[in-house]
Amino acid sequence: MVKNKYILGIDVGGTNIKFGLVDSRYKLVESSQIPTPKTEKAVINLLIKIIEGKKPVIKAVGIGLPGPIDLKRGIILRTPHLPIKNVPILNLIKRHINKPLKIDNDANLFTLAEATVGAGKKYKNVVGITLGTGIGGGIVINKKIYHGRNNAGEVGHQFIDSHTSKHLESFLKVNNFKRSAEDYVKLEMLADKKNKKAIKFWNDYGQILGYACLNIINILDPEVIILGGKQTKAFKYFYPSLQQTIKKGSFLPPTKIIKSKLVDKAGIIGAALLFKN
Repeated sequence: MVKNKYILGIDVGGTNIKFGLVDSRYKLVESSQIPTPKTEKAVINLLIKIIEGKKPVIKAVGIGLPGPIDLKRGIILRTPHLPIKNVPILNLIKRHINKPLKIDNDANLFTLAEATVGAGKKYKNVVGITLGTGIGGGIVINKKIYHGRNNAGEVGHQFIDSHTSKHLESFLKVNNFKRSAEDYVKLEMLADKKNKKAIKFWNDYGQILGYACLNIINILDPEVIILGGKQTKAFKYFYPSLQQTIKKGSFLPPTKIIKSKLVDKAGIIGAALLFKN
């Protein structure tokens, strides 16, 4: 490898930390993943270790982090999926490296990657939704992340039920989904076998996700909504009820709802794209 040739992209999730080298054409040339540690100190130390291991061949580092971030100060404000709160992560890591370093919300970076080099590259107005350990979202307009004041795009925290004050993430996290305590992998496999309970699960899942997409469509009117994350493996099972819900509730022209093209690579590539232009 040529020295200082790549950008190191790191995608920090509640379950795994994915990282890889991205070249000047924003192609992922190698990648790995490690289970996310359970303590704040261990997470920070692992990020530093990953960066130090790639120092000889990198020119910059981009990191995607779950939850709201104070971008100006480089602080993770809070996240239910990492043991980190009010931590100046940018400064903590900068002490150990002398490379350009940028951070952003992980779902923003998923959306940026899909909007720039993935499934949404031919569209100007793109919304991304990540369906994983939590439910994340991002807004990209003309290939730029829209941050609002600081943290626009937190679609997982839109309220769906006024009676219980539950937000989307509370409904769609599989372990909290009242109709089943089984995990989504088993539910997908059961749906493949025409299991009625599993099929109902995904129909209900699609309906609730459809309400969330409906809110986004009626407020932002994007050209496309791109779905990513582990649960999109069951896309064919929840997509029909999702679309039906949208058609019933929207008075705007249809917005395309499509799957991620980059899949597991999106967060890593999006982190590298922080250095585009």
